[in-house]
Amino acid sequence: MRTRHLSLVTQEHSDITKEKSSACSPYGPVRAGLTTSQTTPNQQLLELLNSLESVVENLNYKSFTVYDTLIIALEEVRAALSATQTDEGGTDADRS
Repeated sequence: MRTRHLSLVTQEHSDITKEKSSACSPYGPVRAGLTTSQTTPNQQLLELLNSLESVVENLNYKSFTVYDTLIIALEEVRAALSATQTDEGGTDADRS
């Protein structure tokens, strides 16, 4: 008896859900919970500007990271070259 009641309630619920999910609009079926908002051109421009600012900030950060890496690499090359010159010892005048 209890199982039959449960199946009837489940059946009624699925019938109601089917009715709700078939809501229509001029643009096609609409799912429950979705809302459409009218965005103005100013809102669209503001969203685009915010997106661009985020991209620029990210690229700026990456460029500073690359710059720092380049500076460190150049310092290491200079140190290696100066160590090589020191190891050779003397000057070109001493070699003649």
